[in-house]
Amino acid sequence: MKMDYDAFVIGTGVAGSSVAYKLMNSGMKVAVADKGRYGGTCALHGCVPKKILTGAADIVDACNRMVGSGTESHQRLEWPSIIELKDEIVNSLTDPKEKTFREAGIDTYHGKVSFHGSNTLAVDGKLISAKYIIATVGSRPRTIDIPGADHLTTSDEFLDLKALPEKIIFAGGGYISFEFAHIAARAGADVTIIHRGENVLNNFDPDLTNILTDASEKAGIGIHTEQELLRIEKNRDSLTITAFDRKSNSDVIYECDMIVHGMGRVAAIDDLEPEKGKLDIEEGSIAVNEYLQSVSNPAVYAAGDCILPGPALTPTASLQANVVVSNILEGNKYTADYTGIASAVFTIPTLAAVGIAEKEATERHTVIFNDMSGFYSSRRTNLKHAASKVIIEKDTGKVVGAHLIGPDAEDTINLFALAIGAGLTAEQVKKAMYAYPASSYDVRYMLK
Repeated sequence: MKMDYDAFVIGTGVAGSSVAYKLMNSGMKVAVADKGRYGGTCALHGCVPKKILTGAADIVDACNRMVGSGTESHQRLEWPSIIELKDEIVNSLTDPKEKTFREAGIDTYHGKVSFHGSNTLAVDGKLISAKYIIATVGSRPRTIDIPGADHLTTSDEFLDLKALPEKIIFAGGGYISFEFAHIAARAGADVTIIHRGENVLNNFDPDLTNILTDASEKAGIGIHTEQELLRIEKNRDSLTITAFDRKSNSDVIYECDMIVHGMGRVAAIDDLEPEKGKLDIEEGSIAVNEYLQSVSNPAVYAAGDCILPGPALTPTASLQANVVVSNILEGNKYTADYTGIASAVFTIPTLAAVGIAEKEATERHTVIFNDMSGFYSSRRTNLKHAASKVIIEKDTGKVVGAHLIGPDAEDTINLFALAIGAGLTAEQVKKAMYAYPASSYDVRYMLK
């Protein structure tokens, strides 16, 4: 049976774009589709716009930390103008994407995409067949089944606010809530985080997370753990939030202008109608084998946040896209290695990690902790919260894990990612000639 395309890619984010171009360059006839604007979550409503806002918030905070020690007056993030800058940059990156696909020889489609058969899709009502179908549809906010859930503001909506409310609650203690809370606090909002679990930011080192919690509270962010959101009620000019506090075994009431959904994300596969494509679903995601091929439909591969393997990060999506392309072109023989993927929470200061955590360490490992609040790199901008934790294999001396909080942690962590990926020892990392007095020069002291 002749197919309309060799490959049809659903989604135009980091993974989808990479797959489409690489398969097209290999000589395949390729098409892409997206139900919304081209660009994907990272570019439109994720990493890119978020980092613009956190960058501005960091400038404001640095200025305020230095009042009396080099600066004269306290500053506040000016919301409308930073949103205007965000929109300008995001649009400049995403608006040309569809035209660029077409100019490269990739057909483009808009609208809902769903499976109609193993090799057939319904694309905005039109049936299209392809030898390979690659799903890179990303994720969406998890559905919350409580009264008044429709009053939750999504992260997408938060990033598009033209004006910032005075009093905001962030529901959930993950990276979305923490990053947005730090931004909103530097814009002058009254900010509170409520979290149902005992510990926030569960994927990060608890000792460093405690330091971030202290920094957050000192920035005016209220953090309440073991509080489960029960209902949201709309008043004329405000919202009433009811949560159950496990510590006091009683309900607590909050009044706010907005409550932001930070309670997790799930694979955005509902529109795909996966059962029609004979796709097995596991824990709400497309079930794939080690080659990122559907376990039940060999015509389908998937990458990014719509599958379970690997952390839900942009570098993960890029890595998986490369694996998918190689396996389509050469046969299933490539797998993804997630060992050296760094992650960061872009708060003030930044919390970052790569490699194994201390809880995974055994008697075969050495864990080196350093309180870096007294280091020159922290003191020069009056940053009071900074620390590092590095994990080394005793037998080989290799660096296998690193956890940082402090100045430029999001960049310094990449040195450790490189070291872990290259199998470098702590001594080799220490011997490198780093620029001084850059923050990354502190790597030498983190290993002592």
